Amino acid sequence: MNTGEVTRHIHHALASVGLLFALVPWSVHGQVDAQLTPPVAQGGTDVPYPADATGVADVVLDVTVDEHGGVSQVEVIEGAAPFAEQARSAALAWQFIPAQRAGVPVAAKIRARVEFRPPAAPSPAASPLGVSPTAAATPVPPVAAVPAAAAALDVTIRGHRNEIGQTTLSAGEVRALPGAFGDPFRAIEALPGVTPAVSGFPYFYVRGAPPNNNGYFIDGIRVPLLFHVGLGQSVIHPGLIERIDFFPTNAPASFGRVAGGLIAGQTREPASTWHGEANLRLVDAGALIEVPFAGDRGSVLVAGRYGYPGPILGAITSDVKLDYWDYQARASWRAGERDTLSLFAFGSHDYLAAATVSTSMGAGAPRSSLVEQFVSDFHRIDLRYDHALQDGLVRVAASAGYDRQGAAPTYLSDRSAAVRIELDQKAAPNLRLRAGADARFDDYDFEQRVPQRFEPDVPSSANPAPINLSGGVHADLVWRVGPRLTLVPGARVDMFQSTRTRMPGANDKHTSTLPAFDPRVSARVTIAPAVIAVSSVGLSHQYPVLRVGDVPPPVVNGAGFPFGRRQLQSAFQASQGFELALPAEIVVTATGFFSQWWGLTDLTASCLQIMPPIVPPNTTGEPRPEADYMCPSNQPVTGRAYGFELLARRALTQRLSGILSYTLSRSTRKAHFVTLDGGDAEATVASEFDRTHVLSGALSYDLGAGWRAGGRLVFYTGSPYSELAGNVPVPPYNNRRTPAFIRLDVRLEKRWHIGANGSIALVLEGQNVTLSREVTSLGLDCMGELSPAGGTNQCTHGKVGPITIPSLGVEATF
Repeated sequence: MNTGEVTRHIHHALASVGLLFALVPWSVHGQVDAQLTPPVAQGGTDVPYPADATGVADVVLDVTVDEHGGVSQVEVIEGAAPFAEQARSAALAWQFIPAQRAGVPVAAKIRARVEFRPPAAPSPAASPLGVSPTAAATPVPPVAAVPAAAAALDVTIRGHRNEIGQTTLSAGEVRALPGAFGDPFRAIEALPGVTPAVSGFPYFYVRGAPPNNNGYFIDGIRVPLLFHVGLGQSVIHPGLIERIDFFPTNAPASFGRVAGGLIAGQTREPASTWHGEANLRLVDAGALIEVPFAGDRGSVLVAGRYGYPGPILGAITSDVKLDYWDYQARASWRAGERDTLSLFAFGSHDYLAAATVSTSMGAGAPRSSLVEQFVSDFHRIDLRYDHALQDGLVRVAASAGYDRQGAAPTYLSDRSAAVRIELDQKAAPNLRLRAGADARFDDYDFEQRVPQRFEPDVPSSANPAPINLSGGVHADLVWRVGPRLTLVPGARVDMFQSTRTRMPGANDKHTSTLPAFDPRVSARVTIAPAVIAVSSVGLSHQYPVLRVGDVPPPVVNGAGFPFGRRQLQSAFQASQGFELALPAEIVVTATGFFSQWWGLTDLTASCLQIMPPIVPPNTTGEPRPEADYMCPSNQPVTGRAYGFELLARRALTQRLSGILSYTLSRSTRKAHFVTLDGGDAEATVASEFDRTHVLSGALSYDLGAGWRAGGRLVFYTGSPYSELAGNVPVPPYNNRRTPAFIRLDVRLEKRWHIGANGSIALVLEGQNVTLSREVTSLGLDCMGELSPAGGTNQCTHGKVGPITIPSLGVEATF
């Protein structure tokens, strides 16, 4: 050995680090995923031997590699000081080519073993101290650093694996999507099966299910909404979101009491190094900062956003007033090698008022007045305890919340509490068990003040407000039957209870209790290396929806059993899809679906189609059945939806990337209609927001030198409506269509990188730069004097928009 080699070993004293980043496509469930490629190390992964240490030691690390290839967290699984801290510190600086699923970069957790061996003793001939060659008769052979790809050690990739039938969007991917304004939740609109109620408002039909049947979750915590009204920004800072999981139907059994689509946001794990984000735009400002403490055992995060769109809106129109803000705070503490405590608090506020035009109130009435359209406040606090098993996780969590939503003159508040316990455990090499239980308590309170002159006076089925108690148990198995087949059978058993008084302020309480059994099964079959078949079928139940007011779109609602009716909303959902991996990292998914509902309450059937109650008050003194109010959306109906979806994706992190989605569908209801004589007619018709064709296509191109440009085209056909006699629909019902709608979104970004992880970006973005207006059936423009029968002489569908606000802002990460 020459002097240079000895010196290198003495001064660097490198440990042997074994990391096998070969193509081992195993997921956390122990199943082969042909579309998953693990992270690949870039540069060296050697770890210096601690200067004050002696002996041999092995350290096992769990290393979280984000979708950009950086290491966001390192957890010591095995190892003692000072070797454990040395390995953890060095691993934070490693760089990787990120893991990919179907060509899309994803975050992944890998397990690495660092083997510390003491540095080799120098040979006598090369001793800088002039030691005689005979001083070491048996010199210790030198130990060279083993290249990362050469060590034959096992690696467990613990990246997130898509559930069967699930679409996942990473935060890094959707931040480049034109028209999404950098918000992961906004990108849901670009997926197939999603039909917006109105362009620019993030309230969607999902495979025919109305917006009030969709479920929204943050880290398993149910929330009333995920988006701010108007601009549609998410209620969680984008820097806190790791990914968005979208289940159009048949979500995993852990998600219950949802009979429509489900959108679940998953926050990032606490970071082991401090970092932050900030953005300043024409309409809002936001910031996030996270600081670890006590080494990497603890972490504190605060984030929030405040909207001030008034000046921009004022320059466009004086008919809208809009405000919003949100906040998030999280603290976590690693109590031991396997135990973690965390506290997460977040909340949101929205206010929207819009001008209404009226000439029906007689001479001298003002032609326009700002009327409150939507008010929403919600707050959540969640305390959880996680215990890592040998190959699994146990979570116990409790949360509390307060919601208040509505529009003048009616509001509904909800004080809630929930608990849940979850187990995710590998039971056998090819079998993983997921099970748990959850319960929720909701105490609603109804508020209705005397309506002002131009405020709508609509009936509400949420008065008196109910008290609900629901709970259930769930389990499913992820069973790898063979190399080409994975089955996921599962089920939920739930109990729904609702207690209400007969009259406001009365003491006579009426309680309704109904059980529900929700079986489901999904399958993934690898037909060929690049072709996968995905199947899903299941049954789900949900509380009936109680109308609070007539918010357009009507998303404010309560849950409980209406008087005189004990029937849950029930949904049978089935889908069959095929995933095809094409060259150039393009993935195409084609899916056919069918859904059937019973007892459906669809609040998008607006009560503004009728005037206040025609039927005289009930002489018994009890609240009248909802049918007496002649409000179509208050009556349970049966319905179905079926169609075909196509999705083609190339990761938005590629130089030329894009996403194309198309939905061909039909959604029908056996609905109720008010007749000219005040009666009730029933007919099977196309549902309120059935759109035959929905198309969304986005392209983004990396121009180089930090420039990236993109655009998105959104097109959908019109929704059905009926001819009107005054404000009363006449048969044949829903046989006409509103005009089709098309809009264009654009995005231009220039980014400057600062240091290893920092950057500053200037972003110019615009939604609906074509200034397109949309004809909607959410409300009617009624003109003329009131008739004796309570109708009007002429009603036409209203127009929305153009909903368009340019966004020019600066984003910084550090």
